[in-house]
Amino acid sequence: MQRAIAFAAVLGLIFLAGCGSSAADSGLRKTFGRGIAQIGQPQTAKELHGDLVRVLMRLRKERASTAAGRIARTLAIQGFTWTLRGIDARLEMTRNDSGNLEASVQDAMRSDRDRRRGAKLLRAAGRALGVSVGELSGT
Repeated sequence: MQRAIAFAAVLGLIFLAGCGSSAADSGLRKTFGRGIAQIGQPQTAKELHGDLVRVLMRLRKERASTAAGRIARTLAIQGFTWTLRGIDARLEMTRNDSGNLEASVQDAMRSDRDRRRGAKLLRAAGRALGVSVGELSGT
């Protein structure tokens, strides 16, 4: 219950603080949009892994000038990190689990779970930045 109240408070803060920040966090918005586009592009898991690592490095260097931007940056970093963990699980599945059905199923479930969690955080970051995220590769 406390998590729900805290989440509602954070969302309220995002909407109140982000009302006039159209140009203030443009670098953050650009980096975030680039990362979302990378997830949507057809590419191998290995290529996506490299792209997400670079997006995370850029996001960590970005500085937000508004409260909504700072919250969005934190959510975006968490979202891309969880998505990256899901991609890592997919890579482990193809690399280590050939012939081992049980391990493959566990890695696939972990990949789906981590990518869904990442997508939820990325959508929240998008709302804070005023960027439409939509569906992220099946999540």
